[in-house]
Amino acid sequence: MPGAVFLEGDDVDLCTIEKADAAFVTEALNDPEVRVPLGIAEPKNETQHEEWIEEQVSSDEGFNLLVVADDEPIGVINSNWLSERHGHAVMSAWLAADAQGQGYGADATSTFVDFLMNERRMQTVRAEAFAFNEASNAMLQSIGMERVGSIPNWAFVDGEYHDSHIYAVTAEQWRNRR
Repeated sequence: MPGAVFLEGDDVDLCTIEKADAAFVTEALNDPEVRVPLGIAEPKNETQHEEWIEEQVSSDEGFNLLVVADDEPIGVINSNWLSERHGHAVMSAWLAADAQGQGYGADATSTFVDFLMNERRMQTVRAEAFAFNEASNAMLQSIGMERVGSIPNWAFVDGEYHDSHIYAVTAEQWRNRR
């Protein structure tokens, strides 16, 4: 059962992550359709994800939220690095395989960027996607983020080195995107 609703999107809610969500996170992140595009090469069990929730999610560093559609968890979105002083944040997100391709990622990401820009006064928000992850690259561009660069051979995934594309959007660009 998802935690409290923190933010509401059009089709998704962004809720607090609770210890009970470790089972969902374990199932989703060990799925090759999710872990390969994220560059995850180590299996993690439910106990390890419970520890992640206790150590990372429960800390005061950044924001970690469960993406929920129709009262069911479908992914996680977070910003584990923010500079309140300078107004910059780095965000990331993933969705379970069966939730991909339905517009949930764009809704969750737009809702989260709105929060970072409007409530946390971020001047820029940055995200990354591996070059081979066409769906994530397309989604980031579709919501108004601009590809500002690439890091060559950034990660070794599924037997090969891959570039990572960097996306960013400023508060002014975000407000003027539509």
